[in-house]
Amino acid sequence: MTMPYHALRGVSTKDWSFDDIVASSDNFHPVKRVRYDSDLTLALDEYKKSDIPLIIEGWHASDAWDHELLSLNWFAKHAGLPGDRIDVRNVHTWTDDSIPLHEFIAKSRSIGPAVVEGEGERLYGKDAICPAAWSDWLHNRSDIPRQVLPDDQSNILNALPESSRVEHLMCYLGVGDTFTPMHKDLCASYGHNLMTYTENGGSSYWFMTRGRDAQQVAEYFHDLQQELDHENYVISLEELRRAPFPVYIVEQKLGDMVFVPPRSAHQVVNSGGITVKTSWSRMEFGSLGVALFNELPIYRRVCRRETYKVKSLVHHFLLRTAQLLEDQLE
Repeated sequence: MTMPYHALRGVSTKDWSFDDIVASSDNFHPVKRVRYDSDLTLALDEYKKSDIPLIIEGWHASDAWDHELLSLNWFAKHAGLPGDRIDVRNVHTWTDDSIPLHEFIAKSRSIGPAVVEGEGERLYGKDAICPAAWSDWLHNRSDIPRQVLPDDQSNILNALPESSRVEHLMCYLGVGDTFTPMHKDLCASYGHNLMTYTENGGSSYWFMTRGRDAQQVAEYFHDLQQELDHENYVISLEELRRAPFPVYIVEQKLGDMVFVPPRSAHQVVNSGGITVKTSWSRMEFGSLGVALFNELPIYRRVCRRETYKVKSLVHHFLLRTAQLLEDQLE
């Protein structure tokens, strides 16, 4: 896929400062931060009720954090990607390719942290399947609350038979000025993103909205002659300052876990050295109705794949719930 270069305007993070960006507009608000060793039950309850993004910070300081396992060097040796290749996007041309993982890492370590004039290639490693050892650490050895993990029974995505499930535990590897354009997570799911590794001051800037503002965000994109659900427009800071809805901003660093509400539009721009992020989705009962009546009609209009098989999820969730009730009555 090739996109016009104008989509890249305003994406360079050179001279960016989190404090300066937040202070530059009354429309910008810092995302609330909560320590990993605080009352997370209360924080997660408030997050769901507020419909506002949340950061739980400091996971890399916990005794359970495995610095060696979660390093880029370990990933390079043991990731087990098909053919030891990673899918990449050149953010200058918006073209996708697959290259050897070691070549991608070498390119990312040699390139500067910000786009320079005349530069023709800057690669973002996308949608890499999470190594099995990382998944095992996440589910069995980390201190992250069980109820927000991808394999927990509360995640309705797990109601599908294993053969029908969509892989959503992914890794993203990027250097400064690589990005993901403004988008919403699939089918009104909850998004979770943990920064597991950084080099040379690497971080990621997130620009996020409340989930309940999804319609307003879509209309604003139409005013800009763009389609939010095509996921192909990098919105500028100035356009975000003028937006008719609040924008929540975070600079995600090592050990920061970002919680993304259903239907929250968000754009991620990497800054500095290499960052590695591990991401997954969760769907709860309330997500199903929102997906059926709000998101799927949009997908049909813009000719986009559903991916998470919402109607099948409803069917299998009801079967599982009926079986649980039957077991309790016996």
